[in-house]
Amino acid sequence: MVTSNGVLATARSQDDGSRLPQPLKRTYALYLESDEESDNDGPPQDIEDILTMINCHYPAMGFWQYVEVLKEHGIKYLPTAAHFGERFYEEKIGMPEGAAFTFHSYVCQAHAKEERAKARRKVKGKKKAQPQSEDGGKENTPPCF
Repeated sequence: MVTSNGVLATARSQDDGSRLPQPLKRTYALYLESDEESDNDGPPQDIEDILTMINCHYPAMGFWQYVEVLKEHGIKYLPTAAHFGERFYEEKIGMPEGAAFTFHSYVCQAHAKEERAKARRKVKGKKKAQPQSEDGGKENTPPCF
């Protein structure tokens, strides 16, 4: 027997006499974030990776010459590099004004992009973990904005 909404009311019999189970009326999937995932989905970007990317865009500025000086000052990863301003790169690292501006701008943009991606992953994980609530038979209707 089939109801008006197409759901089987009783088990169907196949030609061979076996009975199929009655389908569930409602099913829900719940995604839980695993313990392996965290807010830091991998190590921060290494300063050498940053210098490689900048050097690809601005090869004439010779950013590779600063790799050792940056590391000596403890700047080994993107978040640390984004913390310092242009003046620091001019005075302590020895970059010319234009190179310091370019380096600082690129580092800040890359860090902001990484933070936005991290925030999106965090929000996406929270949305997946929220179970669907019963709303009086309107489970397949899109939300109104």
